[in-house]
Amino acid sequence: MTTAATIPMAGDLADLIGHAAERVDNRSLLLDKFVFHKKWPVVEEQTRRGPASVKWDEASRWSFMRIADGAETILRREAAEKRSKAGGRDVDPENRNRYSAEAKIAEMLAGVRWDSKELNALRAEHTRRFIKLFRAAQGGRTAVSIAQVEGRLAINLADSLIPNAGICLDRLFGMPYIPGSAIKGVCRHTALEELKAASTDRQASLLQQFCAVFGTAVNDFTNSGDLCRFRQHMPQEARDQKGAISFQPAYPVNEARVVVDLTNVHFPDYYRSGRTEDLSKENPKLNPFPAVEVGAQFAFCLFLNGINVETRLLDHALRWLETGLTERGLGAKTASGFGWFSLKPEVLEIIEEQERQEAEEARKAAEAEAASMRAIMAESERKACLSPEQAASEELLAMSDEDFAGFARAIGEKVEPQQRAFIRLLRVDKEKRQRWKTWKKKKPDLANGIRDACKKLNLPDLP
Repeated sequence: MTTAATIPMAGDLADLIGHAAERVDNRSLLLDKFVFHKKWPVVEEQTRRGPASVKWDEASRWSFMRIADGAETILRREAAEKRSKAGGRDVDPENRNRYSAEAKIAEMLAGVRWDSKELNALRAEHTRRFIKLFRAAQGGRTAVSIAQVEGRLAINLADSLIPNAGICLDRLFGMPYIPGSAIKGVCRHTALEELKAASTDRQASLLQQFCAVFGTAVNDFTNSGDLCRFRQHMPQEARDQKGAISFQPAYPVNEARVVVDLTNVHFPDYYRSGRTEDLSKENPKLNPFPAVEVGAQFAFCLFLNGINVETRLLDHALRWLETGLTERGLGAKTASGFGWFSLKPEVLEIIEEQERQEAEEARKAAEAEAASMRAIMAESERKACLSPEQAASEELLAMSDEDFAGFARAIGEKVEPQQRAFIRLLRVDKEKRQRWKTWKKKKPDLANGIRDACKKLNLPDLP
């Protein structure tokens, strides 16, 4: 008998988001909270010895496969394969039930909707906007480098509910990123190797640069510390200091795809015995894990944090970082070709050009707005200097023909400055004078009302 397969969660939560969290649209949340552990779910089988629990490693693997790009297609294909196995003629009933149940789990996980083209574009734009704000806020105390993944990036594998299947994902956007601590680590390691390889006469100055950039603690100079062999170059009182460079997390400036990679497992019996016949006795399963696909471009941002204001320290840190990315790699499995980068200064140039264009557009918009405000203020001041009759004349000239005729019909109700302005326009304005001639011929009642207004104001009769 097979139990209902669900991710461990409260019942009311499962009703809200689905028993496989298929209605959650944030893949960071999916990976951090809603995964099938290797011991969950279980299928309860009735054997000759009684009920037995069997692990479902497949569901655990599918949990992080669904955060990868193209996950829906992959999972639906696996569900179809499980159904095909369940429908085989010589399949044991217990395996048939298991394959059918696994197919349902794969279908449930395939139904998740966490990505869209709009969100992809927004993620990259978010990083480019951050670079702009970062440099605007920190001024000349910053250094930025763009590097492209040339070997799939495996970052933060150990930090996951699923063993060795973690990845760093932004909590809001769900995009992969590289923690600042990892960036500082590869930079520091590169600098340390350069320090060890330096000639004796360069080691003292290079050590000072190293300590200023990364900071050091007293135990770095003890017998087990990284800097033990260089302690003769550093006074005792200077061995405990804070680093002057802060390393920001690196976010992608383009689409960063997450894929599922595989780790080849070992054959323990063969390695223990060395006998080739033991290879046929083992059936190891490949271990999958998520990784960032080749082609993702990350922005690495460093800045002086105020402990030391020497900008040359930025140059040293950036050089070590770029050397580490291109010659040593970052993240896990670098010895297997993962985590290697190439520098993309042309991408940074494009971003900088976009920043300049945006700044120029913003400047022009600000100038146009300022000019508009000046014009509004000047017009307001001009109108304030007008007499009531002059102000009324401008309002009448701005009226439509219909509104002007309506004013004529109600002229007896208007105040004296408006009446005077109206009659004056009928005398001096060519277009209004023509209208007056038309009213005299076709609308005598309206013309008589205007003549009455002239009499009340002691004005000469209109011709």
